[in-house]
Amino acid sequence: MTEGELWTREVVGELRASGYRLRAWTLFIARSRERASLARRDRRGAHRETLALAVLGLAAWLVLALLGRPWLALVGATWWMLVVLMLDWHLGMLEDEAGRRSARLGVPNLLTLLRAALVPALPVLSPALLLVALIGSGIADVLDGAIARSFGEETRLGAWLDGGVDGFVLGAAALGAGVDGVLPWWAVAIVLARHALQWAVVGAAWLTIAELPVRRRPVSGKVPGALLFAGLALACLRVPGASALVAVGSIGGLAAFGLTLSRTRHQPLP
Repeated sequence: MTEGELWTREVVGELRASGYRLRAWTLFIARSRERASLARRDRRGAHRETLALAVLGLAAWLVLALLGRPWLALVGATWWMLVVLMLDWHLGMLEDEAGRRSARLGVPNLLTLLRAALVPALPVLSPALLLVALIGSGIADVLDGAIARSFGEETRLGAWLDGGVDGFVLGAAALGAGVDGVLPWWAVAIVLARHALQWAVVGAAWLTIAELPVRRRPVSGKVPGALLFAGLALACLRVPGASALVAVGSIGGLAAFGLTLSRTRHQPLP
């Protein structure tokens, strides 16, 4: 267990022991802010990269506003600032399972953030452009994992960031396919519910059960994820049966997550 995970265990345990009172939440946020500040000083290179990403992203959305899409630009700029703030708050997670720290964001995380930048635009793209964005996002997803493993750049931040961005990209793409009329709304709802439920369970486990996994035996969700991705791509091409593939991939992914939970032993927090 890394130093960062031990710190998280401690503060979440204190929050739980306090009964989630307002004062405890205030202390929790204050301690988190203090740790984030220390992480920024400790990883100055990553912090500077984060600031540069903020400026570049805002500049890109400003260009879109000047091209006649002010509302989309406003939504995109707001989304990007939230992403950047989240990233800067969690620079302390730039460490591997052995606790070795990274001073830079690294190429894998930059590729993941590039995928995150696409999210606001996905619901308003035409089917053809949505397909191109999906394929590009899929390639970036494959590359970030391969590069991280090949060059030893796997970090806790990367793992959580990759999983979160996957959910947002697939959810936004499904929403865009629904708006375009190439995917029925019941299939869109299944995709959104699949990812929302998974993150709700994870959040609830930390804040109410307050347990840490001791041994993980994950059931791979790669096959369901590939089916969901393929279903969305085929929907953009208006291929019959694409919605069924989307549903199978979403439900299969949720089943894999449930099986992983059932195979996990936990160590209660104090």
